[in-house]
Amino acid sequence: MRKKRGFIICIILVGLLLLSELFIWSSGRIGWFNTANRIISSAPDVEIQGKRLSYQGTVSFEDSHSLEKYTSSDDGQVLYKAKGTPVLPPWIYVKKDEKTFFRYKIPKIPWRI
Repeated sequence: MRKKRGFIICIILVGLLLLSELFIWSSGRIGWFNTANRIISSAPDVEIQGKRLSYQGTVSFEDSHSLEKYTSSDDGQVLYKAKGTPVLPPWIYVKKDEKTFFRYKIPKIPWRI
């Protein structure tokens, strides 16, 4: 009986965590899962004009000349975008090393995507 109660409490807590993550995501903000993934990957926290960017993993470019400087983050990091993309690019990159970049995107409210 005691094990069953503990299991039910764990299921309820996980459900509440997922529900809160869904609420945060639906409001266009960065959730805990994305933040934890970014911290585990040692990626920097990037903000543009007070808006935190959503971490999307790393990407390697054999030819880094396919990227151009986009802007600077609020704390002065150089941000890049792919050449030929619009003024508001779908992906924003931060240099990790010579050929590897962290990839970010500007979060949007799901029904406005």
